[in-house]
Amino acid sequence: MSQQPVMPPEAPEASAIPNHPAQGDELISEIIAEFSQVFAFARTRWARYAEEVHPELKGVGIMVLQTILRKGPITATQLSQLLGMDKAVVSRQVTKLREFGLIEAEAAAEDRRVVLLTASLAAQTAIEELHAHTSHDYQERFQGWRLEELASLNEALHRFNGAAPAGADSPASRCARPAAE
Repeated sequence: MSQQPVMPPEAPEASAIPNHPAQGDELISEIIAEFSQVFAFARTRWARYAEEVHPELKGVGIMVLQTILRKGPITATQLSQLLGMDKAVVSRQVTKLREFGLIEAEAAAEDRRVVLLTASLAAQTAIEELHAHTSHDYQERFQGWRLEELASLNEALHRFNGAAPAGADSPASRCARPAAE
């Protein structure tokens, strides 16, 4: 009687969350906790970076400034719509940014009543330095990661961000840089 080789049991396929709701809920709770730590890290860094750009600049100001830099020339009304902020908040930030010499305001050629906002050369330089700081901070945090791990994280985050409801309209989606073609 010949013996058949014993085959190891097949590895179970990766299960989708609906098949194991309790495990899925637990994992999602852990992911939410991790995202909370990421957000806390980002908030702390943004506050520090804003102060590096100008000692009186706050987080919302740096967000407005970066949007002007990315999307300008732009009107305050367009900024308000893009960021989902009250016009009065945007107006106060624009006033501060102008006082700090970080943005310039110029009447539109086609309608002199319309004021277009652009980032000043000082702001462009400061934001380039900010991006260098940010890159350095992330380089440190990713120290020791393999390229495959970075690629996997990038793919997972891209998939997560792409899973927003179709047509989701949010400040983040409106302010994002267009996808590279």
